[in-house]
Amino acid sequence: MTELELLFLVLALLYLWDCACWLRRGSAGIRTWLGYRWQVVHPGTLLGNARGGFILAAPLPPLGSVFITHQLPVSLSPEAVLAFVPSSLNPGWRPPQTGKCIGWDQMLRVEARGAGVHVNGEPLLKAATPGLAAHLADTLRTLKELPLARRQAALQKLLHESLQSRLVAQRWQEFKLAATPLRLLTNGLFLYLFIAVPLSIGHFGLSGSWPVLLAVLVAFTVTIAVAFRRLHRVFFPEAEEERFTHFLIVLLSPVSAVRALDLLSRPLLERFHPLAVAQNFCQPRQFRAFAAALLRELRHPGLPTSPAGEPRAAEAEASWRKLCLSEVESFLGENGIAPEELMRPPLLTEPGCVSYCPRCLAQFTSPTGVCQDCGGVALLRISLPAGQ
Repeated sequence: MTELELLFLVLALLYLWDCACWLRRGSAGIRTWLGYRWQVVHPGTLLGNARGGFILAAPLPPLGSVFITHQLPVSLSPEAVLAFVPSSLNPGWRPPQTGKCIGWDQMLRVEARGAGVHVNGEPLLKAATPGLAAHLADTLRTLKELPLARRQAALQKLLHESLQSRLVAQRWQEFKLAATPLRLLTNGLFLYLFIAVPLSIGHFGLSGSWPVLLAVLVAFTVTIAVAFRRLHRVFFPEAEEERFTHFLIVLLSPVSAVRALDLLSRPLLERFHPLAVAQNFCQPRQFRAFAAALLRELRHPGLPTSPAGEPRAAEAEASWRKLCLSEVESFLGENGIAPEELMRPPLLTEPGCVSYCPRCLAQFTSPTGVCQDCGGVALLRISLPAGQ
């Protein structure tokens, strides 16, 4: 392998690294490889740990086709805030949580520091992204100013608005229109780096072509960085520190400049409920499977459902989950899906199975008992068709 071939190999590896997205548990990606068929992807277990894992954004054009969605990492009631939710957006175990509980009347100061949310100077939780932390801190500040009698209605409105599919579609359409020039530039830079540059060097040689190649590369990266900064200010006006950091990275790294659109699309819809995002982009069959998994988590969450020994925490968790369940079931009904259809028992995998776990759908030969993998969720009987 020549030195030039090794250089392009390193460039390709750096580019693939930029395509990788780290997801905390409690988050999911919505991505497409070819621009028309979207799918839900969860943090990987092969390249990950108990806190999260990597997913790979589409490395080939069209670029900028990945969103990150999150479940809110808090249980909210009219009386208290609990940094714990028993349900998990992802298959398997739930994300690490602090389990701290604080009453609204005890909150004097709420602020976001990076991805952390702090109350009265003490850390309450760590969100998946700084943007989600800022949104959550703003929400807590707004809610704590409300009188107790109005807080329940405000919580219901918060959930209802996060499930508005039309708002998801509207924001996506606005982004697609505004980002068209940047999309052309980033896809053009990809073709330039991995097709035009190797062909030019192969035909003219490096010594004779590098000044022109470098000038075009600088023109691409500078233009992309400026366009990125402008769009970031439009769609994320409050994230000044994040905008400056990404602007420098895009300006100085050609491979990051190629992925500049991803830096904008990933957090674009993170304030919406994952179901609303999936409903807009995924095929009906995959959306139903995703909705069924979330509905099972709300109806039959893993145990324990709240930190032990705290009645106020248990009340906050139960109140919030009841509200989430009601809003999710209403959302499904509005989209023509009966929740009970999604909750049907699984088909038998073996003749001897007579019960199943309503959370993970594992099947058992014992008619009664609990699923230890889900913390002790009680098993349900599998109803067999008549004559079996």
